[in-house]
Amino acid sequence: MRRLGAGARRFPLALATLTLLAACTSGRADTIEVEALPPPFTYVAVGASETVGIGADDPFTDSWPSVFYRTALARSATLVNVGVSGSTVRQALEQQLQPALAEEPRLVTVWLNVNDLVRQVSVEQYERDLGALVRGLRRGGATDVLVASTPPVVDLPVVRACLPGGTGCQLSSPLPSAKVITERVAAYNAAIARVAQAEGAVVVDLGAAAGGEINALVAADGFHPSTEGHRRVAGAFADALASLPSAGELRPPTDGDPAG
Repeated sequence: MRRLGAGARRFPLALATLTLLAACTSGRADTIEVEALPPPFTYVAVGASETVGIGADDPFTDSWPSVFYRTALARSATLVNVGVSGSTVRQALEQQLQPALAEEPRLVTVWLNVNDLVRQVSVEQYERDLGALVRGLRRGGATDVLVASTPPVVDLPVVRACLPGGTGCQLSSPLPSAKVITERVAAYNAAIARVAQAEGAVVVDLGAAAGGEINALVAADGFHPSTEGHRRVAGAFADALASLPSAGELRPPTDGDPAG
């Protein structure tokens, strides 16, 4: 579990406060506008190796949750990353749900689908597990949840190597045809949409974030997002965040580039 606190990001506010105190003690009547921060809140990232930051140049600072935290959330936020490499949704239910709930988060992001897909978890089982996870994370509506769709993984080099006729498969078992994988991606995404609608979550469209150039956004390992890929994912989550009714309580007072 990794935690990034809001303290360091409050430095400009602290500096303004010190300046105000100095002005008062010196007898000057200067007026200083101090930025009002939203109340502190916790953002928890739930997921697998992508959420951990694998593929980024610096997994700690360049992972998409870290980029999303720095660029899309108010400075009063604290990030807690409970992602575990290799996780399926079922494993996240067992290993990540309780640590996430212990933080009483105001916002949770979930990216869990690629491992389920390549391990050929049925759509029905995937939907049941994801529904249970999102339902738990929502805490009866106290937590906003953003849940990622499944990206077009059939174009990833590691996946293509495991399709019929491919060579050098690094996954635990070969995969069915590209057509079947593409159909399962669509079926997973339909399941994600149903879960989001039923549980009051918001879907983040990672297919749109890839923009048809997924191979340009993949790391040298042929599977995980590159640093630029992580930035693109963070931007997609930032776009989805803006659609939340509570976005004004979670975002900075002035908006910048969500994936900057």
